[in-house]
Amino acid sequence: MKIKRALLSVSDKTGLIELAQTLHKHNVELIASGGTAKSLEQVGLPVTAVEEISGNPEAFQGRMKTLSFEISSSLLFRRNDEADVAKAQELKIKPIDLVVVNLYPFHQTVEKGSEFAECVENIDIGGPTMLRAGAKNHESVTVLCEPSQYQGFLSNMLENGGNTSLDYRKQCAAKVYTMTAFYDMAIAGYLTQSTGQQLRYGENPHQKAVLLKDPFSEGLAHKESLQGKEMSYNNFLDADFAAQSLKDLWAWQGDYAHPSAVVVKHNTPCGLAIAETPMRSLELAWKGDEKSSFGGVLALSFPVTADVAAFFADKFVEVIMAPEFTSEAQAILKKNCRLVPITLQKKSSWQVRTIEGGALVQEKDHFSTENFKNVTTNAFPAEKQKLAAFAFLCVKNLKSNAIAICAQRGSEFEMVTLGSGQTNRVDCIEKLVIPRLQEKGVKDASDMVLASDAFFPFPDSIEVASKVGVKYVVQPGGSIKDNDVIAEANNRGISMIFTGRRHFLH
Repeated sequence: MKIKRALLSVSDKTGLIELAQTLHKHNVELIASGGTAKSLEQVGLPVTAVEEISGNPEAFQGRMKTLSFEISSSLLFRRNDEADVAKAQELKIKPIDLVVVNLYPFHQTVEKGSEFAECVENIDIGGPTMLRAGAKNHESVTVLCEPSQYQGFLSNMLENGGNTSLDYRKQCAAKVYTMTAFYDMAIAGYLTQSTGQQLRYGENPHQKAVLLKDPFSEGLAHKESLQGKEMSYNNFLDADFAAQSLKDLWAWQGDYAHPSAVVVKHNTPCGLAIAETPMRSLELAWKGDEKSSFGGVLALSFPVTADVAAFFADKFVEVIMAPEFTSEAQAILKKNCRLVPITLQKKSSWQVRTIEGGALVQEKDHFSTENFKNVTTNAFPAEKQKLAAFAFLCVKNLKSNAIAICAQRGSEFEMVTLGSGQTNRVDCIEKLVIPRLQEKGVKDASDMVLASDAFFPFPDSIEVASKVGVKYVVQPGGSIKDNDVIAEANNRGISMIFTGRRHFLH
């Protein structure tokens, strides 16, 4: 079916006339509202006013123009559904095949420092409604939400005999929902801040910040602290990272999980441990890096009792998260320490990170051992396999380039030391990991496992690790120098596993 009717309602008139003229040449009926209609009429183009379709006049100084049963129905009814088509004919609803809408300039109004009332007046209501309706029905409707799309649209329409391809319409629909998501996010942030619901400050004291709660999840943003100061921007970041790392440990162990503890400082775990008792896991996690643990954020898989609370008597921590806090524990813990109840439910599937001008969306990085493979002459001993998995799980949660050295005693697992956030992996081992081992009095790491979040690009990392007696290494593999790395491991009597999966974390 060719595009026969188009609805145009734009605040930005860039490219509007050229687009409308081309549509008119292809016998497309032009429906337009307010200023858009006037712009088209001024160049002699025939225009059907929105009021003729809706049956109602523009009202309330332009607040009501396009919102109507008739227009929304023209966009939403399914063209390939017999019942929908019959109902549309009964109601005298004619299809609209193309929607060209860009929204009121809310962002620009806020950026120029306008008064609150003017900013609110520039919140578009009808525009998002039409765009979202057309995008939902993209099987039949094309939606354009910014002038930069016009040329590509015209090319696609001409190539497809007067309509657009389904793939193109899907792309346009995705762009609409992305645009309206950011538009609504900006409004939510502005209104939240304007009503005083903001954090004490952002990453630094001179920065403003707000917390927007995702209504479709039950994560940290929805938790209330039982005591202590208000959660800060940095507290939320570190607490979320600690909670996610704890969930990794908990999920890896399965149904019979032992008590687990995670300590995070500046968005990087400085201690992770699993043990048979809560106190033991807490002690092991804390000593992963005692200097960094001071002022850190903790996530615990077990209730905080009076015994656990007593551990913090001479220690300063910003946040403690746990499934439960007893009244006795709360009475013992410092009053400025934030206590946040958490659950160990399944982690969310998607991760969103903002960059200037947009956002990156990716699947969560899930942990798996299914592709672990021994690659050295010296077979990786079966009794070290679980420690290898724990070590690789630890390094997954460290900032790249990352190295973790981990130890096991019976059912206890601890990250002994780490190196993270480095620009090269050899320095990470030689200048961070080895000195930290020596500070802890570890002269021989032959019973421990060294894990790397990404492959060793050269054999030098194996050579350096062997200086402290490392005999077990787990790394993803995948370097063009893998054979050289394996040969170096064989020469030094080191057993090595390739995991087949990289865990970069930036």
